[in-house]
Amino acid sequence: AFVWGCPPALSLPPSSSAPSSSFRCPSSSSDSAPSFAASVAAAADSRRNFGYKERAKMTVHQPFERQKAYHREIEDDDPSKVMQAQMYTPETLKAEALARNCYRMVAYDLALPELLDRYAERAAELAGSMEPVQFAVILNAFARSQHRHDKMLKVFTKRMPPRLSHFVPMNYATICNAYAKLREKDEALFRRFSAEMPHKLPLFEGNQISLVANAYARLSIRDDLLFDDIADEVMRRPQELCHASLLRIANAFGHFKIASSRFWFVLSDWLLQSYLDFTAQDIVNLLNSLSAVDFQHDSLMRALTQSLTDPLMLGELEPSYVGLGLNALGRLQWSGRGGAEAIQALATRATELAPEADAAVVGQLLHACTKLPELRRNKAMLDALMERSVVLVPTSNAQSLSLLVNSCTKLRLRDVALLTQVAKTIPKRAKEFNPQALAMIAHGFAKLEVRSEILFYLLATQIVAKMPLFTGQGVGMILRAYGKLDIKNDKLVTACRKQVKALADELTPAELDDIEAGFKVLDALDPHMEGLLHRTRRQLQAAQSAAAPSAAPSSSRARRERAWAREEGEDDLLHRL
Repeated sequence: AFVWGCPPALSLPPSSSAPSSSFRCPSSSSDSAPSFAASVAAAADSRRNFGYKERAKMTVHQPFERQKAYHREIEDDDPSKVMQAQMYTPETLKAEALARNCYRMVAYDLALPELLDRYAERAAELAGSMEPVQFAVILNAFARSQHRHDKMLKVFTKRMPPRLSHFVPMNYATICNAYAKLREKDEALFRRFSAEMPHKLPLFEGNQISLVANAYARLSIRDDLLFDDIADEVMRRPQELCHASLLRIANAFGHFKIASSRFWFVLSDWLLQSYLDFTAQDIVNLLNSLSAVDFQHDSLMRALTQSLTDPLMLGELEPSYVGLGLNALGRLQWSGRGGAEAIQALATRATELAPEADAAVVGQLLHACTKLPELRRNKAMLDALMERSVVLVPTSNAQSLSLLVNSCTKLRLRDVALLTQVAKTIPKRAKEFNPQALAMIAHGFAKLEVRSEILFYLLATQIVAKMPLFTGQGVGMILRAYGKLDIKNDKLVTACRKQVKALADELTPAELDDIEAGFKVLDALDPHMEGLLHRTRRQLQAAQSAAAPSAAPSSSRARRERAWAREEGEDDLLHRL
């Protein structure tokens, strides 16, 4: 009875009318039982539908059903708009969401300078609660978008050092690479990196090691101990470095001129296995790195130079890379197979690109001509470069002008029209010239016998003002140039005398000879200066004679030095630690 929903005893008064079949008791006749059961079940189902509601079933739409209409519009809209609604309100985000949205904004190319500034302001506020990975992600996003925010960088630089012990290799590599791209040179922070990274270097991947080395090179922060450890890791597992990582390592070590023959032999062997993956620009950069440390690996050099003779590779080279490659080959002076062909191919490419080259590239190419005899004999290339120089002189900077004059001097190209135009341009940029450039210009005009009293008067004014920065070689070049052209300037001579007295203890025999010859030509060698030069020369001779016996130690001394070599090595190791 309970199953069917009826009470245990159901009786109807006799006076009532006959009940309908749907409410009859199950004790009724057997003919009406099935219809009664179906009716009761239907009634029970109807009551369950009105009185029962399933629990623990929630749809994604239920939170929006109780909200206003505009929430339903957001629900039905594209999910990317919801994401952008968070992305464009960085002021409401916490550290994790800020880092995630900053990365997505840059990755989806939705970044705007004003929006990035707002993200930077918010990141500076939350820097105290950020994790290492969040520092890395935000800095990487700003580096990818090439957007610099000084306040954020300053706050990050202050907040990161206390947490360096929690940084993982990926964080170090990403942050170093971001600082390098943003040109944020903070030596104190990178010294802290150098102190923390060495014991974690075995955990670094090959790509991460190359990014760290490349960042230190781009920012010109030299750390010999760190680079020693990097060299050890590269020699221990070079197979983990791809061709791009090998190239970054070579460029970094070449930038600092770290010439460890064992390291470069290992690196060159692995570069040789992957040189087919290099572009023409990569090959030129690698040649430049090899020339910086004066290292020649015959098999690698032959492979690189032969690759440069390929017309398809040459077609990829821009004018600046052509000049860089020729200067690298000029420093290496490699005479193996393929060297002459590579120089000739690059010279042909330089001749084609000369009308498009800027002043710096023309200076590079002319400087390469002074080092390679093959280029000196290439009249077509020299003529094209000189024609381009005439056009570029009025817009050239101080460095390009000094390099142009020096190259014409070494090549003995006495183009009076070009040098006259240079003389007219120099006064406009006189304050931009450093001491070396001033000495090179004076020396070049004197060597080519181009006399311009107005130019040399203006040069003398700048030389006197910058005389404390001149070396002994520069003073000698200035005196000989003015003496050869017979241009006398009392203020210049007085300033040179004072500088020679200040540099007396640092002068070399060759510099003493040049300075003395310059004073003699100008008739300005007084007894006091002559005595000073004579005493300095005698002191140098005495020092050289005293050092001569010690240069060839006796056999007993050599044995003693070998006996103590191991202990000295240990002392050196302790000093490094």
